[in-house]
Amino acid sequence: MEDRLFPKTVDEIIAEKVKFFFLPQRTEALIKNLVDGKVSERSLVCCHSGCDVCYETIHLCYQAVKNELQS
Repeated sequence: MEDRLFPKTVDEIIAEKVKFFFLPQRTEALIKNLVDGKVSERSLVCCHSGCDVCYETIHLCYQAVKNELQS
């Protein structure tokens, strides 16, 4: 556990989770838009076509961000 004077910002949490899920840095903006409610979580549907960045992985990352923000 790291000692911090201030809690992590939303952007720091997002960057940490994107790195944890081995997602490209460009997905941080999408996760931020999901957190801000600018993009619907319902848009993250896996189509099983082998996308470069799978929406299922992005959804898992988003859920991890939401869980950390709620705790």
